[in-house]
Amino acid sequence: MLPLPGFEAANGRVVSFYVAAILLFLLLTACTTETTNDPASDTDANAGPTAVPTATPMPYEDFATAEIPPADSERLAQLTNLLSLVPEDFGSAVYLDLEFLRSNKALAGLINPEGLGMAVALPSFATGVVNTVAMASDQEGTGLLTPFQSGFQIGDLLKVAGGFGLQLGGDGPNFYEGHDVWDVDLLGTNITMAKADDTTGVAVSGRGISGEAVRGLAESSLDAFDGRSANLTDVAGITRLLGDVPSGFAAAVLSRCTAFPLFSSTSGIEGCVQVASSADILPGELIVLHGLIRFADQSSAATAMELTARALENEKLAQEFVDLGVRQEEENLRIRVIVDAGKFGGAFALFAPRN
Repeated sequence: MLPLPGFEAANGRVVSFYVAAILLFLLLTACTTETTNDPASDTDANAGPTAVPTATPMPYEDFATAEIPPADSERLAQLTNLLSLVPEDFGSAVYLDLEFLRSNKALAGLINPEGLGMAVALPSFATGVVNTVAMASDQEGTGLLTPFQSGFQIGDLLKVAGGFGLQLGGDGPNFYEGHDVWDVDLLGTNITMAKADDTTGVAVSGRGISGEAVRGLAESSLDAFDGRSANLTDVAGITRLLGDVPSGFAAAVLSRCTAFPLFSSTSGIEGCVQVASSADILPGELIVLHGLIRFADQSSAATAMELTARALENEKLAQEFVDLGVRQEEENLRIRVIVDAGKFGGAFALFAPRN
């Protein structure tokens, strides 16, 4: 997966170069896709076009009895659509709703891909034309998948990019199981772009692997999307877990707990199976993070309750939590953390894959 604050990869600059090449074409149309903001949005974080989700109302109350809303069905469908391009064996992914962030100038200034350490997978010049993006790396860390959704048809964008010198292999796209697939060449860099549907695609790059291997990763992504092989959302319990956390502008999902940063320094926690998290805005430039940790059974969750609370308390001073809470819901532990928007990156890193 992508590096977040505190988890810098030694090869970050190399991978950043690869993916910057993949998304170079997006720069060419960025000037035509600037979001027009209502002046009121500068002072009201909840204001914005009707198509943009509003802030989640989350009053300060006793977390033990607080009612937590489920995910919005439409936004959950958008999230799972992108995650369906991530093969099951990748094991984790991070998601960001860039369109939502662009809708509020104040929030966009505090939270952006660069601040989250996500420039490796999404250079800053691409943020003007991509609506949503997900990022996942394979277990070896050699291949990077970047599923994305844009308001533009992918083929048209690539044609424009080709006119400005981006080298597309052959006379046009190749085809794989009904999908257009482009091999992109920039100074020998191995890059493949594939079209899942008209506005959804995946960019694939590789470090130290052949062009054939990169293309193979793209084909694996398409196989997962079409149902010829399992994708991340096919893992038993994952979709239910995602549906039980409120929708937000960011999300992370882990189908195994070995890459869960919050537990990386906590010994004695057994039976952790999966993790889903999300983040949304509150009034007053605050961010609320929701985490749901699934355990093998209720007994394991009960045993982990105290250790999880202690792990969060250990992070409270460093991350400057405004508020935090942990509670058990059958075989799950639910976490709610509230931070100032400027502290979001470090707090979110506790709930996102560390690889």
